Amino acid sequence: MKRVDTTYWKPFPISKLFVTEKNGKQVPTGANIPKLELKEKGRTPRITVTGINNGVFGYFDYTGGKPGNYRVYENFISVSFLGTVFYQAGESSLDMKVHCLKPLNHNLNEYTGAFLVTAIKAALKNYKYSDQLSSTVLPTLELTLPSIDGSPDWKYMEEYMRKIEQRTQTAISAFVASKNKPRKIDTTYWKEFALSAIFDIVLSKGDIQAKKMKEGDIPLVSSGKFNNGICAHIAEGDGKAEIFEGNVITTDMFGKSYYQAKPFYAVSHGRVNILIPRFKLSQYIALFLIGILDSSFSSRYSFTGMCSQSQLTQEKILLPATPAGEPDWRYMEMYMRGVEAISKEKISLLTKKKQEPVQQTSITNYGTVNIYEK
Repeated sequence: MKRVDTTYWKPFPISKLFVTEKNGKQVPTGANIPKLELKEKGRTPRITVTGINNGVFGYFDYTGGKPGNYRVYENFISVSFLGTVFYQAGESSLDMKVHCLKPLNHNLNEYTGAFLVTAIKAALKNYKYSDQLSSTVLPTLELTLPSIDGSPDWKYMEEYMRKIEQRTQTAISAFVASKNKPRKIDTTYWKEFALSAIFDIVLSKGDIQAKKMKEGDIPLVSSGKFNNGICAHIAEGDGKAEIFEGNVITTDMFGKSYYQAKPFYAVSHGRVNILIPRFKLSQYIALFLIGILDSSFSSRYSFTGMCSQSQLTQEKILLPATPAGEPDWRYMEMYMRGVEAISKEKISLLTKKKQEPVQQTSITNYGTVNIYEK
């Protein structure tokens, strides 16, 4: 973990750093386009509200009669209303509720773009689904960045990320060369199972607004990419909402799944599906299933194509099977226990490794930046 001396860093308002509209009160944003006006297998990637695949959910050509609605930007940072952030190098069109951050006086490259993505994520770390990060909220935020002569130090950002890239490539090369290479899972004896055959899939009744609830210890689950989907901890519901028992899986409208170990509430406006097992679920089996669910759903569902209860009841997933043709729950449990043991061993080796301070000299004229590995 690196600690950077930020003495010469300063806050920069997004409204002053990036292209804005309406007298600096709004950043450019995307629009909803009917599917009939999008020709698949086209040239332009379309960015939607997702946390994977750089936000891209397909490549399209616009065939509608209102090209002004099909907004295309180039070399910018995409930020969704959920706080998912990516650097887009080429031309990309934006879906509804995905915003464009394009610097006013700098042409981004992959290095400065990557640096900004991290800085923006840091600024948005406390945002969640219930906050609805809009194109008018973004200009009011500030990014803390390296500064030189009162302006962002783009050269430092690029050099810093180049060094990160070099160290990452070295680590990857060492991993590939190691004897402990990961083995592919043999899926010869896996088979498809209907999700509705192994889970009862329900939605919460009533609705809860976190800002109107008293703070407490009970998780309130919503749609989101972080924090296990939990948007708040409340004392109790509003009398109408149902509290769900723990040891279940939640899958939100974007196809993101989490294991909920303890009792919780779920917001109905977040369209959180509760998957109640028809079998004996453990934490390890749940983690195995979440990996399967995320790989199956996360790239297919988005804000404009949501993961609903009715859709989930039609879904099938591929799972290890016993000779009798039933899900092999024991295999899933033991596999994840093995993953846990390997992870703990690697963490233990890392913590025992001797750590020496690494000094990096900034290329700017404001002095030396000391970076220490902890």
